[in-house]
Amino acid sequence: MAHLSELFRSTEEQVSPVEATVTGHIPEWLKGNFVRLGPGKFDLGDFVMNHWFDGYAVLYKFNINNGKVTFSKRFLQSDAYKRAVAVGRPVFTEFGTKSFPDPCKNIFSRMMSSLLPDLTDNDAINVFTLEDAVFVATETNYLRRIDLSSLETMEKVDLTKLVGVNLASSHTYKDPSGEQYYSMGTSLMSGPKYHIIKTPTTPSGKAQDALKKAVILTTISSSWKTSMSYYHSFGMSENYIVFIEQPLVVSAVKLATSQVKGHSMRDCMNWSPEELNKFFVIEKSTGKILRAKYKSKEPFFLFHHINTYEENNQLVVDVVAFDSPDIIDKLYLKKIRNNELSSKDPGYGRRFVLPLPTEKDFPIGENLVTLKTTATAVKNGDIIQVTPQILSEPGYELPTVSRTVFGKKYRYYYACGLYDPGAFTNALLKVDVETGDVKTWKENEFTYPGEVQFVPCPGSASEDDGILLATVTDVRKGEPDFLLVLDAKSFKELARAEVTVHIPNVIHGIFLSNS
Repeated sequence: MAHLSELFRSTEEQVSPVEATVTGHIPEWLKGNFVRLGPGKFDLGDFVMNHWFDGYAVLYKFNINNGKVTFSKRFLQSDAYKRAVAVGRPVFTEFGTKSFPDPCKNIFSRMMSSLLPDLTDNDAINVFTLEDAVFVATETNYLRRIDLSSLETMEKVDLTKLVGVNLASSHTYKDPSGEQYYSMGTSLMSGPKYHIIKTPTTPSGKAQDALKKAVILTTISSSWKTSMSYYHSFGMSENYIVFIEQPLVVSAVKLATSQVKGHSMRDCMNWSPEELNKFFVIEKSTGKILRAKYKSKEPFFLFHHINTYEENNQLVVDVVAFDSPDIIDKLYLKKIRNNELSSKDPGYGRRFVLPLPTEKDFPIGENLVTLKTTATAVKNGDIIQVTPQILSEPGYELPTVSRTVFGKKYRYYYACGLYDPGAFTNALLKVDVETGDVKTWKENEFTYPGEVQFVPCPGSASEDDGILLATVTDVRKGEPDFLLVLDAKSFKELARAEVTVHIPNVIHGIFLSNS
């Protein structure tokens, strides 16, 4: 692990596409753009950002066409990036790095921004489509549209003006029905509240028309008067949305004064495990919050939901969870560039099952779960206490499933072991939730694969009949980074496309088919 500093170095732009060297066979039908996004620039002259999440966003794409592959890469031209490059310091508060005064602002402007802090538009976390547009997001109120062909940065969208939220999940999901998009946000002005945001598809198919019709489906009051839960994603089944309020608590007061007091986002957070996790279930058709109160027996921290589905009037909620939020503090740049990674509290798949209310009251003290699982749900007083089934060995993150089974009963999820010491370091994995079997792909200790994307074969007959795409960064000097193409069923390599330029270690991605 003495080479992690190379994995977390700043990258460079590659505006003109370079042709990759392809070995093996890429299926002829696989045509499109594999786009990925994440932190890419950490060093501003003599200044270094504190946390991996703070790196200024870089977008890159592999264009795949008739077995040929090209690669290009650009920094997101956010206001946060442009000002930081000009000043040599961040002038917007980032996740783990405080903001510095912007010398280009006059005293009045500085006073106003300290009273009403402008949040960062460094959208380095997720990339998604909404109607005809591709957007990138972080966890503030700003989205940026990007041009898919050139990766150029387009207009900025302010969710505060659209639907009144000050913070937002970077994940937006298209409903399996194809008629709505759903996202989440938090408002702070009249006490912290969580909001489910519904954006309809439109006859024009244009994102600008859809965003004008975005509405709040439902509102959930925070469990704390002046604080709210940190969240990154949410679960969605055919008929329900699941929000897990977790005990990583963000102080709204600290966040509001972060610029004037020199706080980062992380400085505003506190882990309160005694609070446990609350599951809120929202009916998509009405926005109604189900009356049942679900709470975990033990506290946990999560970034990502794996999948959510309904079976026999029960809601199966699968997540990758950690026993604590230590994963966040592992990712300070000073630590990881100094190869200080611990194996404490690795993430792994956990299955929770929530019995859905009926006209009859649930009996007290009995396990209400009737599915084939070791997960339990027991009513004590007015609380249904839930404990999870463990789905596999620990040591991975960034789960994904085939879009064909999103929100439905499924069998397989895919994830990557990243750099966390453990059974899946440097590996990709495929977990069978029915049998517990795990398949892995691993090259060597110097190659680090990122999040995988599943692309179904044309006319696919089974859930895992498809292709997996992942980018792999090789930290050895002189060795090429590459796009990896796996057969999802066998988990065997079909092809790779090597490039001589740097592929940075980023977070999320999307495959956009040309067909």
